[in-house]
Amino acid sequence: MAATIRDVAALAGVSPSTVSRTCRNSSSISQKTQERVRQAMAQLGYEPPAVMPVQPETSQRTLGIILPPSPGVSFENPFFLEVLQGITQLCNEKKVLTALITGKDDAELLDSVQSHSRSRLVHAWIVLFSQEEDPVVDYLCQEGLDYVQIGQPSSHPNETVAVDNDNIAAGQEAARYLWELGHRRLAFAGSNPRHRFSCARLAGIRLYLQEQGQDLPAQYTAQVDVEEPEAVATLEHVLFPPAGPRPTAVVASDEMHAVLVRQICQEKGLRIPADLSVISFNNSIVSTIVSPKLTSIDVNARQLGIEAALQAIKHLENPDLMPSRTLVPFQLVPRESCGAPGTAD
Repeated sequence: MAATIRDVAALAGVSPSTVSRTCRNSSSISQKTQERVRQAMAQLGYEPPAVMPVQPETSQRTLGIILPPSPGVSFENPFFLEVLQGITQLCNEKKVLTALITGKDDAELLDSVQSHSRSRLVHAWIVLFSQEEDPVVDYLCQEGLDYVQIGQPSSHPNETVAVDNDNIAAGQEAARYLWELGHRRLAFAGSNPRHRFSCARLAGIRLYLQEQGQDLPAQYTAQVDVEEPEAVATLEHVLFPPAGPRPTAVVASDEMHAVLVRQICQEKGLRIPADLSVISFNNSIVSTIVSPKLTSIDVNARQLGIEAALQAIKHLENPDLMPSRTLVPFQLVPRESCGAPGTAD
């Protein structure tokens, strides 16, 4: 089996990104380290890919910002807009350029990332999402490219610089708030299980309920992306289960799900919060312009962006820094969408 960039990194005792930069004759790598890396390459018979041309580096740095694969919903989600504001704020202060990378699906997104990588116009990457079986993160890691991931890494955790919230604790906080209001029939409206943040928030809800001696029934759990054709039917099935009483409160994994829940309630005649309490995440402007205003877990999206950009620049300037995980705190913001459970079932 042919040696990989990670094999070279392990033998030389450096990071894969250091090997990648050595292959490009980067001036950011000391001569001593370059010699050690080249010795490891020779020992293993490693041949750098042809897509890694030796070119002089410029003083202008560029961060590639990778949005999740989507036909368009990512641009409609205010969470990503706030993260982008944080990234560009920090990059403007540091005189660093940004490039936005999008794609309608995994294949198109990966192709765009590869094209930008071959052009050497992007020096480090920020991945705005974490999902299972992600070919983009696999490519960045395998090529030894510098990247920061917002969210809990689903692969390569020991090689990924991550910026995240404690989403399990955030899920627990949402469940605790509703429990203390008197709710005992909680439901969850979240994203496809492929998305790590949503699964972590669901895990936190389950953990809190288990501590209270209660489970979260499957009939009260919906895991579907809002743009999927079956999203409305799936959420209706949870809000109005075919057997047993309906839930008195819903935790939505993000505001897009909360808005869809609100739409269904309006169409079906459920009042928020008299008949159903709703708590969401992100606390963007959406939470304050809907009626009633949404109780929300503020994940400090802009700060997530600032920290991600800060880490990306720091690792660019110090290529042998160990991968790290930065946790950004969250806060619960009570508003009008939650109250004590009503009497109607």
